[in-house]
Amino acid sequence: MENLLNVRQAAELLNVSEMTVRRWTNAGLLSCFRIGKKRERRFNPSDIQQFIEGKITSFQKEKKSPGTSAHRVALGFGGLDVPDGTHMAHLYADVSESLGVQAFFVRQGIENNETVMVVSPQDRREKLLLAMEQDGLDVAELVRENRLIHGSGKQTLVQMTEYISKAAASAQGRFRLIGDMSWTLQKKWSEENIRTLEEITNTRLCPGSLFLCQYSLAEFFGTQIMMALETHACALYKGKLKKNML
Repeated sequence: MENLLNVRQAAELLNVSEMTVRRWTNAGLLSCFRIGKKRERRFNPSDIQQFIEGKITSFQKEKKSPGTSAHRVALGFGGLDVPDGTHMAHLYADVSESLGVQAFFVRQGIENNETVMVVSPQDRREKLLLAMEQDGLDVAELVRENRLIHGSGKQTLVQMTEYISKAAASAQGRFRLIGDMSWTLQKKWSEENIRTLEEITNTRLCPGSLFLCQYSLAEFFGTQIMMALETHACALYKGKLKKNML
C-alpha cells in the first residue's frame, strides 16, 4: 500500500487538476482504491500509466501519421484550417448556423476520405443528412463504408467515451467529429459531466483527429459557455476562429 499515489500525485502525473482526477474516478473512468474511514482515494501507478496510454477503456492511441502539430487540415468553411489534433468550440446563435457549419465540416471530411462522426439531437441530424443527400452525397453508402457515423449521444459519460473511442479506432485515415452539444441537454447531463468529456477529449482522444463541439448561445447558460471556452484550444464565433478566447 505504501507505493500507492494520492490525488495530488496522480494529478501531477496526469497533468490535470485534482478536481479533474476526482471527476474521472467518480465517473468510473479512472480506477482507484478507497483507504481508511475517510475513504480517501489512492492510485496504483500502473493504473495511471495504463490510463495515460489509453489501455483501460480502449481509447484511441495517438496516430503518428499524418497527425502532427505541423500538419494543417481544412475545416471546410471560411477558408479556415487548423493544426491536426485541434479541439475547437463553436458558439452559435441559431440552429441554421449550426447546421451550415456541420454541412461544410462533414463534406470536407468526406472529400478528404476521412471517417466523420456527427453527434446531435435527432431532429437536427435528420435535417443535416437530408441536406447532404440533396447535395449529392450517398448517405446510406457512406454509413455502410463506415465513413460516416452519426447518433444522438449516449446516456452516460462512460458509454459516450467508449462510443467515440471505438469510432476513432475504426477510422480509416483521419477521424473528425462534430457534435452539437445540445444532445447533452436532452440526455440531462450535468455540467460536470460535460466538462469531463471535454477534458477527456483534450487528454485522450484528440491526437490525429479533429473535434468541433457546438454550443448554442440560446440553450446553454453563462457558466456552461465559460466551461466550453476553458476546455477548447480555440473557438469559432461569427465566422472567426480565435485562440484562447479567455
